[in-house]
Amino acid sequence: MTDDRQNLLARREFIAAYVKVLDRLSELIELCSVDRDTAELRRALQDTFAISEVAADAILMLQVRRFAPSEMQKIRDELADIDAQLELLEGS
Repeated sequence: MTDDRQNLLARREFIAAYVKVLDRLSELIELCSVDRDTAELRRALQDTFAISEVAADAILMLQVRRFAPSEMQKIRDELADIDAQLELLEGS
């Protein structure tokens, strides 16, 4: 597997997790409203959104500005771009 493909797949994992969570913000807010430590919240994110531990950590580090509609669109656009790049790599 090429380094480019590995990097794209790793980045895709994070971006796909962002999109999944951004599409279900009310669930994220509900999870965060319960008093729990970081490890418990990470596990709750993993279970609720079916994401990896690394992706859950990335979600926990998101800045609130990422929830603005324009920022959410940038994330969706980046996911589409990564998918297009992966298709090109797989076709070569």
